[in-house]
Amino acid sequence: MVLHVIIRSVSILLFLTVLGFHDASGQQKEVAITIDDVPNVMVYKRHGFSAPLLKSINELSLPVTIFINEKNIYNNEFVNQNFTGLLTWLNNSFIDGGNHSFSHFNYADIPLETFQYDIIKGEVITREILKQKHQALTYFRFPYNSLGSDSITHQQINSFLTQRGYTIAPFTIESEDWMFNALYEEALKIKNVEKAHQLGQNYVAFTLQLFDYFEKLCLDRFGRNIKQIYLCHDNQLNTDYLPVLVDNLKKKGYSFIRMDQAMEDNVYRSPDFYFGRAGFSWIYRWEPDREKRKALLQAEPENTILHTEYDQLTKRAGKN
Repeated sequence: MVLHVIIRSVSILLFLTVLGFHDASGQQKEVAITIDDVPNVMVYKRHGFSAPLLKSINELSLPVTIFINEKNIYNNEFVNQNFTGLLTWLNNSFIDGGNHSFSHFNYADIPLETFQYDIIKGEVITREILKQKHQALTYFRFPYNSLGSDSITHQQINSFLTQRGYTIAPFTIESEDWMFNALYEEALKIKNVEKAHQLGQNYVAFTLQLFDYFEKLCLDRFGRNIKQIYLCHDNQLNTDYLPVLVDNLKKKGYSFIRMDQAMEDNVYRSPDFYFGRAGFSWIYRWEPDREKRKALLQAEPENTILHTEYDQLTKRAGKN
């Protein structure tokens, strides 16, 4: 009798242990890092035609998908060096490449045919480099994440992309790093190191706050953590602070995966119910109820100080 009780107790303990392990593994946190507007030739030139952001990615063994605007190669007189820089990105084993169009037009503002041509023009170099690596060019990310102005334009470009073998690259989290970067660059320009450091810290803190928000949103909506996709940009801010952000995400329990792995999550096969021009998170796009979507957007953490300072910066720039 005593032995039976012991065996039964051990069995229950083992069951609870396995259950606990299942719960823990089911709630694991994973994120794919994606970087838009590669290559940033201004930053590349500033660092002696090298990419310290790519160096950090190597040091972190961080899988990243980059979305390329091939027009950037021709943005200054150093075309050969810029081409070599892009080649260095795409030949790196941690990097997967995607198309971000040639010119970074907003599809909602231009004719379908013009945008289609810009997509094709934007894949020429990238596709050839990937072909030499025996890799396909799979993902297309819309500039400004604007899929068109209405359901018709959405459907038209989706059909075109499907015909060319593209998958639309979604994202779930972004933190307006481009806005932080504009202020960060200004602080560096006037040698206000303290301000630059403060902006870098605020960028990391605000991004972590957004991760918390979208984690909770996913738990409430899907009952689990989804494989997140984080969108940021090739800029000086991420050159200096992406490693800090990655370190903090690791402390929050995140592991880092490739875009392909993130897209294996069934959540990315959810229907898109939004047909406007706004470029917000796909988590909002998957919400069928317009009023609920609006409420979720309004509940998202805001950085009002950032927006105020950025507005002031743009006004100053307009006067010069």
